[in-house]
Amino acid sequence: MTAISARKLVGYAAVGESVLAEKSIYQEIVRQDVLANADATTMKVYVNAGASIQAYVPGTGVALAQDGSAYVTISNLVENSLNEGLDGFTVESAPETLVMQRFDAGMKARGEWSDTTVLTGMIDNGTEAFAAAKKKPVVATIYPRILNLKKKLDDVKADKDDRTLTVNPEMENLMLQVDSKIILNTVRGDDIISNGFIGKIAGFAVYSTSLLPAGTNMIASHINGYAAKEIYKVEPKLQNTDDSTHIGDSAIQDRVAFLHGAVRPTLIQVDNSAA
Repeated sequence: MTAISARKLVGYAAVGESVLAEKSIYQEIVRQDVLANADATTMKVYVNAGASIQAYVPGTGVALAQDGSAYVTISNLVENSLNEGLDGFTVESAPETLVMQRFDAGMKARGEWSDTTVLTGMIDNGTEAFAAAKKKPVVATIYPRILNLKKKLDDVKADKDDRTLTVNPEMENLMLQVDSKIILNTVRGDDIISNGFIGKIAGFAVYSTSLLPAGTNMIASHINGYAAKEIYKVEPKLQNTDDSTHIGDSAIQDRVAFLHGAVRPTLIQVDNSAA
């Protein structure tokens, strides 16, 4: 009887995308409607330019306006892979529940990796709204600072929809204090205090994460500011790793291309204040 060296984990790619969506935030704050090339090394993001309205002069008419819409090509590619060993289990003997548990754990780790990669890219390639020399928000100034970030997006004509505010836990705790003026004496205010969850403020969907690097307090952004796409180059499989050192073992393996990059840096406003 021929031993099975590997088997494809049918449906696991779709499951992985679902788990990743639950365990990470990047999919909520960036664009994913992109066109990737066949070998997943670059992607194109469509940027729809605004049309122009001109005065019409009877007898003369109006000049033809050219559409400035175009695809922005992003080639910032990084790859990652899952190689999760199952000690003492071969492809044939590995229990399905164990395979699923370890795959789920791998997707949670990939979620953190993806969030860290995207957030770092947004900070490095976005617009610094407040530099380190600016005073860091405190309870009394956290709400005015958020309104200031809102205005910066207003000034660059960002749509009101699909705005997000990604904050570190320190900023979230400031927002949750009664003196921040964000928590009002209302039923909703009571719910926020009870649940410790902001939800939305000043038109922003609020996401709190400990993955913002030291020195960054929050990022106010519109979904069109940054784009990211994950593409399987090798779909999940269970692979025997039986050799002279791994006797009777197997591993859950995959390989993913992760494309990401800034599309409109002005739609990414970063607060790095520290003074």
